[in-house]
Amino acid sequence: MTNYIIIGVVAVVILFVIVYIKMTIDEKKGANSEEKQKVKDIVKKVVPNSEAYTAAYGTREEYSFGGGGRTVTSTTKYWYYGVAFKPGDLYLVPLSFEGGDVSYSEPLHFQKGDLGMAETKNGLLVLYGKDRKELMNLFVVASNTKEDKYHPVNIQQKEEAEAFARFAQAFAQDVNAANGITDIKAAKKEARKNG
Repeated sequence: MTNYIIIGVVAVVILFVIVYIKMTIDEKKGANSEEKQKVKDIVKKVVPNSEAYTAAYGTREEYSFGGGGRTVTSTTKYWYYGVAFKPGDLYLVPLSFEGGDVSYSEPLHFQKGDLGMAETKNGLLVLYGKDRKELMNLFVVASNTKEDKYHPVNIQQKEEAEAFARFAQAFAQDVNAANGITDIKAAKKEARKNG
């Protein structure tokens, strides 16, 4: 019995070391990765006057639960973006990854006049339309590592993530001030009541 416990502990330690080494390697690869450069090149290509913006990689994940009776299903949808931002101005360039290739489509452009309200929480920027219904949410995180097909890049962007967090706070304040929003929770509650 003691031998099994020792073998189990050793196996867990070895597994932890392997995972830690892989994460460390992926983080080092992501610091100046080809993927990070591709995202910046795409932003440079499609965003007007792109040198005035900070470019970053952003993601969106949406969870939904369904089913009925005894069966419950969950679905997660993933979106990837080249993000370009400067005070008062946000571009999102939808990205897709296949193999080593990165493709993109037309950018989405948001300014305070385009939105009904905005909210930030824990690094997440949530954008709402004029009807105060959620349009989308967006993360720009410091560490992105290749984990599976849903997390397809090694991109480390600590400075960009910190800059985006500051931008998101200021952008949300500008959007909300322009729309007379002083209490996000009350505005969301009112939108649900009227919707």
